[in-house]
Amino acid sequence: MAPFRPRVLVNFATSIDGKISVAPGLRKGSFTMSRHHEDHRRMRKIRAAADAILVGAGNLRADNPKLALGQEERIRRRASGEREPYRIVVTRRGEGITPDRKMFDSKLGGDSVIIHSEQMPTITREKLGEVATLVAIGEQSVDMGRMLDWIGEELGVRTLLCEGGGLLARDLFAARAVDELYLTLVPRILGGSDAPTLAEGRGFLPDDIPDARLASVDRVGDELYLRYDFRWE
Repeated sequence: MAPFRPRVLVNFATSIDGKISVAPGLRKGSFTMSRHHEDHRRMRKIRAAADAILVGAGNLRADNPKLALGQEERIRRRASGEREPYRIVVTRRGEGITPDRKMFDSKLGGDSVIIHSEQMPTITREKLGEVATLVAIGEQSVDMGRMLDWIGEELGVRTLLCEGGGLLARDLFAARAVDELYLTLVPRILGGSDAPTLAEGRGFLPDDIPDARLASVDRVGDELYLRYDFRWE
């Protein structure tokens, strides 16, 4: 029997010039793209529908997210004994990831998992192994296909939500693994040739460009909430 791969959702907010954050040299502290409560409400709703929340190491270093449910939903689940979504970070060597990150705090969310390559040093594994489950998948970098198989088979995840960053999202698109993209279009111009975008790293060859179908459009104030479906042949 072939391994089970979870349904993969990707959720981003972007400026109208296609950026997901300000240029690295201009950023000071945390940055939130959308300033509308509707974007945050929808994020919480999508998280509540997921069995696991996934981010790349760059996001963890820059934003230190909790990767958790809203407080009311978290309290409800804990009172009823329901499981909270796994919190998963993908990294090659674990650089800049420390045990004091919010996603490793058991009071804030579900179990934490670090998926890494064989390049992660032993001392880093020992340190992070105290706050999370560590899984090595891939020699030089994390293999997306094997990672999704493991998440589905070993964790029982049926719906996986990726919240960034651009490098991880690009790798999921390259693996032809993304099923739905939730995109909040925010009326802001960030500029910057080196400002990160939704899909970073090496671009796609013309014959490999992922094509989506627009599934829904909602407008709240000056923001647009788009959902795209992907059909992979």
